[in-house]
Amino acid sequence: MKKSLLSFFALILASTMMMGQQQVPNGDFEDWQTHMQLGFQYPVGWDNPNTVLALFGLTPVTPSTDAAHGSYSCYLESKLLSTDGEFVIPGVVTLGTFVVDYLNSTATMEGGIPFTDRPPALTGSYKNFPAQGDSTMVVVFLTRYMGTKGKRDTLGIGAMFSKQTVENWTNFAVPINYYSDDTPDTMNIVVVSSNMIQPNKDSKMYIDNLAFDYSFGIGETNPDLATSVFPNPANNELSMSFDRELDASLSIFSNEGQVLYTARVRGNEHHIDVSAFASGTYYFAIFEKNRKTGSGQFIISR
Repeated sequence: MKKSLLSFFALILASTMMMGQQQVPNGDFEDWQTHMQLGFQYPVGWDNPNTVLALFGLTPVTPSTDAAHGSYSCYLESKLLSTDGEFVIPGVVTLGTFVVDYLNSTATMEGGIPFTDRPPALTGSYKNFPAQGDSTMVVVFLTRYMGTKGKRDTLGIGAMFSKQTVENWTNFAVPINYYSDDTPDTMNIVVVSSNMIQPNKDSKMYIDNLAFDYSFGIGETNPDLATSVFPNPANNELSMSFDRELDASLSIFSNEGQVLYTARVRGNEHHIDVSAFASGTYYFAIFEKNRKTGSGQFIISR
């Protein structure tokens, strides 16, 4: 009876902890609505430039049935708006507000949604097609209004800038770096199909499965998958061993969230040449059938 009661209370505690972790609203981009007047579709909860460009017959943000999981993903495509010259608006989705300054031909993403957690990382899946010299980006901001300062402070930022063409659905993780121990009150995620300084009309990307990973860099997300990394710190070669046979994909990320290495893992061990990696901390994630089943970190020291 004691064991049963302890198990019951442990289950209640675990459920309570999970319920207290805030997630990305409509991060799987399954929910879309149709604008009543202009007829375009947009992802529920995400602002975007469609309202600005639909009058010109352009929609940089559209649903796609090419999805990493579920029925839909979000397709972002930079668009050329022919005004008095070449004015490109990238495909953008944001949990804040998309603001266009017509006078100066600029656009900004402001605000966000109420949020009071401190997740270690933002994860997701993407396909990437940046134009030559361009880069797509995924950025998450956590902020708090400081009454004593009379302004909003940025407490944490995570960013991924990708110049690589990624033709198949690939998982990514963006570690969030915190600069304060304060609790945020607002969170914003911005996904852009081109750089914001000089956007290119030929850049595009697909995004899906955005979610906060509260176990990232802390331990394995599945206790059934035990991963050993050695040597750690490593110098030129890194070995991983698993307590069961895998047919999975492995990704290694820099501290800035950039994907540095991807490979298919078969069996219960994997060896990696890390001689080209700079000294620092790196994160890895293991995905089975587009679901992350393991994660951790290692150090390169020379």
